[in-house]
Amino acid sequence: MNLSNKEQEMYSRQIMLKEIGEEGQQKLKNASVLVVGCGGLGSPALYYLAAMGVGHIGLCDGDMVSLPNLNRQILFTMDDIGKPKASSARERILMLNPELTTTVYDKFIDMEIAETIIPAYDLVVDCLDNFETRFILNDACVKLDKPLVHAGIGEYYGQLMTITPGKGPCLRCLFPNGVQEKEEKKVFGVIGPTPGALGAIQAMEAAKCLLGLQVCNDGLVMYDGLKLSTEKVPLKASPKCKCFPSK
Repeated sequence: MNLSNKEQEMYSRQIMLKEIGEEGQQKLKNASVLVVGCGGLGSPALYYLAAMGVGHIGLCDGDMVSLPNLNRQILFTMDDIGKPKASSARERILMLNPELTTTVYDKFIDMEIAETIIPAYDLVVDCLDNFETRFILNDACVKLDKPLVHAGIGEYYGQLMTITPGKGPCLRCLFPNGVQEKEEKKVFGVIGPTPGALGAIQAMEAAKCLLGLQVCNDGLVMYDGLKLSTEKVPLKASPKCKCFPSK
């Protein structure tokens, strides 16, 4: 379906960009993106994916909104405390862009769920808060040959990379030993703008991937909010990893 007059007006500033144009905007409208985790990273990622006109957005999170979330999870208000994050986030992005198609999964991700729902999407965005479930998402995306935009944050810092199976490294290449079995989930401090910055960049990486533009799939970008600096650490796919292109 072609862009409506309303859509052409809403996305006019994007359509002006030579890398996008009406053809690129149509690609975004036809695209589907699954966001796993609707909190600090997920809030800005979801907002910008909706604002830029991605046609179908999936929201996956089994958690409920709590008071300590509100310093950084910008899709929620006091009225949302105690409500499911994924469903509440869906309400907010539909207020922004009611033309979206959305699918809500009010559940925590595991391998069975991941392999069931990921095939319906063009791309997945990792907005999780622990590496145990990140590896589940990473492994499912590699197995299903789906791009995955990863980010992680803490305090004033963050990291980001886009995983394109067969064309670059994945999280297993970065952490070949995975996580320790008895590793406890740690609560860490974080200032609100940190996930805001990384979540927005995740939305940018997702858009570039959907548009066929170059993404950061050859290294890990390190963000330092105190110094206001970024550094890219080169990274290659491990020949022993399943994401390594077969010969």
